Amino acid sequence: MSGKMPSHLRMLLVEICAKNGRDLSFEKLEGDQCLFDGNDREWLIDVLVRELSDTGLKLDDEPNERGLEIEALIDFIGPDSGAGLMNQ
Repeated sequence: MSGKMPSHLRMLLVEICAKNGRDLSFEKLEGDQCLFDGNDREWLIDVLVRELSDTGLKLDDEPNERGLEIEALIDFIGPDSGAGLMNQ
């Protein structure tokens, strides 16, 4: 997915990272883009998938509102996201 990440998704990403004992660092900036290296991306995807499973599904295993936002985060930073970058 390309384009600028909405601020509510960025805040959710920061929240989920903090919940998992790691501050999300936005130090690797190039212009207005924050780049993730492979290890960061892999860790983030693992955490997001776990969070989706724990808090993002209804009883029928369909995503709830939080789950849809987590899925959007996965699209932004996942391996299929093209350049592998996230805009602030």
